[in-house]
Amino acid sequence: MTETSYDSLLGPYLHGVPNSGGVIKAEPEHFQVVEELELPQQDPQLQQGEHQWLWVRKRGANTPYVAAQLAKFAGVKERDVSYSGLKDRQAITEQWFSIQLPGQQLLPWHELEHPEFSVLQAVLQPRKLKTGTHKRNRFTIRIEAITDADTFNQRWQQVCTQGVPNYYGLQRFGKDGQNISNAVEWLSGRLRRRLNRTQIGLYLSAARSFLFNQVLAERIRHNLLTPLEGEPMLLSGSQSFFIAEQIDAALLERLASGDIELSGPLMGSGERQQISQAQAAELEQRVFAQYPELLQGLAKRRLDGGRRALLLRPQQAQLNWLSDTVAEISFALPKGCFATALIRELVTTE
Repeated sequence: MTETSYDSLLGPYLHGVPNSGGVIKAEPEHFQVVEELELPQQDPQLQQGEHQWLWVRKRGANTPYVAAQLAKFAGVKERDVSYSGLKDRQAITEQWFSIQLPGQQLLPWHELEHPEFSVLQAVLQPRKLKTGTHKRNRFTIRIEAITDADTFNQRWQQVCTQGVPNYYGLQRFGKDGQNISNAVEWLSGRLRRRLNRTQIGLYLSAARSFLFNQVLAERIRHNLLTPLEGEPMLLSGSQSFFIAEQIDAALLERLASGDIELSGPLMGSGERQQISQAQAAELEQRVFAQYPELLQGLAKRRLDGGRRALLLRPQQAQLNWLSDTVAEISFALPKGCFATALIRELVTTE
């Protein structure tokens, strides 16, 4: 398990390996991400609060690095800077950060000059920005050197109508899967060095994400993308679910209409660990049994169990051909979902 292969981090394709090839991220401008987050309502004439929220545009920098630079400018520790979600490094992205500065007016953020990011807006808010506050991310991605336009068009329609596996992307697992390898060493007690809070968060996230991907892969391999008895069915757009005790026409109709979604496990600990029942629980436990070190290590951590949709469908999807071999796609995805999961099913990329 400590030698987890790079290929094992993702499972099989839903629609088969794409026949069309292409190039993404030739330039950061070719991969753009905008976080969609509504600010808490407040009278603009009476802005007050000890948290300074910053709308930041970055290029070629990851989110924690930008947070560290903001902390340095404000003269605070990095832990005083928060953000809702991580954004791609090799891209142009826009997102909110917040910094707790009690009793201070807005700092002169326009004076902060940096080659990799800029502060576009600053407002005072009474509360800090918490992880997972944003609703979704909007992507605009340019794909170049497309080898077969007709095949690309057909696959685009298939992806938009039928969805793609909602895998956690490779970036969740670090370069060459190092995050999951380190997570196994740490959770099994073999990693002796002391970890900071950020590293612990990365490793726990990688472990849970890995197990989810394995369950999803197992269901695709065995053509089990229909409701299983005892499966928690997610209400679309929420974390609420109910157990599918009976698979009947009404349930299948709700699934076909998009009202509910199939789900996979995000491992928790102790009594918070198991949610699924019957056939669904049997499948998940069979997959988990292959990774006892992860399972036992996560059971000792204070983690709430949860569910994640198995399939991902792009919202507000659009395709625009810029030339015979260059296409620009735009779409929105719920928070925590990876654009790379969609692109993987669309085109074989460099």
